[in-house]
Amino acid sequence: MATAAAAAAASSLLAPAASTAPAAPNALLFPSSVPTLRAYPRLLLAFRRPAAAAVADPQGAVLEAEEVEADQRGGYDDEDEDGGYEGGRGPAFTPPTRPRTGKAALPLKRDRTRSKRFLEIQKLRESKKEYDMASAKFKESAEAHFRMNLDPKYNDQQLRATVNLPKGTGQPVKIAVLTQGEKIDEARAAGADIVGGDELIEQIKGGFMEFDKLIASPDMMPKVAGLGKILGPRGLMPNPKAGTVSPNISQAIEEFKKGKVEYRVDKTGIVHIPFGKVDFPEEDLISNFMAVVRSVERNKPSGAKGIYWKTAYLCSSMGPSIKLNIKEMLDYGTESS
Repeated sequence: MATAAAAAAASSLLAPAASTAPAAPNALLFPSSVPTLRAYPRLLLAFRRPAAAAVADPQGAVLEAEEVEADQRGGYDDEDEDGGYEGGRGPAFTPPTRPRTGKAALPLKRDRTRSKRFLEIQKLRESKKEYDMASAKFKESAEAHFRMNLDPKYNDQQLRATVNLPKGTGQPVKIAVLTQGEKIDEARAAGADIVGGDELIEQIKGGFMEFDKLIASPDMMPKVAGLGKILGPRGLMPNPKAGTVSPNISQAIEEFKKGKVEYRVDKTGIVHIPFGKVDFPEEDLISNFMAVVRSVERNKPSGAKGIYWKTAYLCSSMGPSIKLNIKEMLDYGTESS
């Protein structure tokens, strides 16, 4: 009896009841009235939205109206472009999310960690041509950042040199000198802040680093070689290319005191050079910057192939950067101009 009742319920979904007379066993399994294919979308709608269908129209008038409307369009409301149905075989429905506000709405993920001051300056950069990029509570440095077409893992593509900034760096430089004999007095007379020999080497091994530049005479280099692991990572290891190994100690001290700056390309092919303070007069900043550009151009490595300059940016220590036009920058930086 349970089987017969279940079969009767199933047949009532597929075909309207024709008679109240008892049906034969074969008729229960094989109904004589098979619904057309047009009825199946209607059944899908009834199963997917039973509450809406029952409340809106128990007799199925709403479904009939939808079916007629879909027939006029050549499809069904729930049929998507791929032929599937929402909530069934088609793609899942994604509910709308609340719009993001504040830093979460920023298109670049790196800007979400920026300070409010930085983001305000960045808005100015997009809407103005001339403005003050520095707004920190201290005098920021003016910095140049050049991406070069160099791979420093090759010896002939390494770039390391110095440039004399004609208007200085705007900050004092504390210089230590490693030398011996009569050159100790010469270094002190030239304005060195710290002068020593073997005893200074021992102090450095013990962690003494109270200086910005370390200059050494050539005869001290065999002893300085043991400081490579300490001074190298800090960029303080004396090197002839950087001008920090020189037989003329007085001249080397004078140049660094006046504004000599060392630069080198890092492992990603970028050169970072500070060239003054943001409170310098505009003419002084331009003079220092063009000295940097000419020096980088003049010291082009022999292994550099193709385009040498890729990008150039200017920024303050704590401000967003400004991209420069490479061609105009190099034309402006010619020796004749």
